[in-house]
Amino acid sequence: MNATAISSRDQSQFLERFSYFEDGVITGIRLHIPRGPSAGWAATFDIQAMDGAAGNDWRLVQITVGGVYEYEFPCSRQYSYFVLSDGLKLDCTDERCVLDLDPGPDEWLATQVGQESEYSKQYAIGTSCEYEVLSGPFI
Repeated sequence: MNATAISSRDQSQFLERFSYFEDGVITGIRLHIPRGPSAGWAATFDIQAMDGAAGNDWRLVQITVGGVYEYEFPCSRQYSYFVLSDGLKLDCTDERCVLDLDPGPDEWLATQVGQESEYSKQYAIGTSCEYEVLSGPFI
């Protein structure tokens, strides 16, 4: 299966399909940062989530943010950012794509990502976003 681009027109449908990734689990994060302009940079997230289009079976969803120009992925023994208790938020426009993997339970705005706050501590911002749904492997 090939990756499917996410646009402002279909991002809500994508998020609804996977119940906004609430209680999803991040099982992998890969950065591809080749020498040269950031247009070639990418961040890929492997997330296990329930797929509403497949009878709520668990699937491995790979979400890739392309043209990454800002990201943050904290690692701490005190707090795990791997379980998406509050799901994730996504805001794709023609100019940029914001993927927030720590949106918090309150009202969310894409402009808040990257600002000093209690939430939005794990995110990637780039120029495009795409996803692929796989049957596994699961961890």
